[in-house]
Amino acid sequence: MYKKYIKRLLDIIISFILILITFPIIIILLIITKFNFKGSAIFKQLRIGINEKHFYMYKIKTMDDKNKDTTKFSRFLRNTGLDELLQLYNVLIGDMSIIGPRPFIVNDPLPTMYKTKRHSVKPGITGYAQVNGRRENSHNKKLELDNYYVDNISFILDLKIFFKTIYEFIINIKNGFLGK
Repeated sequence: MYKKYIKRLLDIIISFILILITFPIIIILLIITKFNFKGSAIFKQLRIGINEKHFYMYKIKTMDDKNKDTTKFSRFLRNTGLDELLQLYNVLIGDMSIIGPRPFIVNDPLPTMYKTKRHSVKPGITGYAQVNGRRENSHNKKLELDNYYVDNISFILDLKIFFKTIYEFIINIKNGFLGK
């Protein structure tokens, strides 16, 4: 019951509140991004969601057309995770969850065994793999951590991931402002 109803209700409430709180920040970041890049300040990419349903995931643009970050500002956005604030919209409309495995890009060449299990739950903005060595772990280790999450999903596990994400976000913001 948690996975289906309570988790969805929490996703709606949390994403709505976070959208309200971060809306001015999002607008400022989009304006600054618009001055740094040609075209749209919003990056959208086709991803794979629950039951392998495709959806567009939104981010604040941090790369140019040649897939290079050209400014300190774009590196700051990626390093702090602020570029992912637009995914709160994905959560609100039901394509994503606050917590779950990160969504694969469509046509990702990973083995079916990883795709099947991961796609039995909604992808998340943050997840077990992100708070357990996001940058240090190999791709295979991240997939193992995602599978662990799917097998052990619970309110308590989601709560731990949520608070660990907030803690890491604060540290990343602090390090981003200090240039570390």
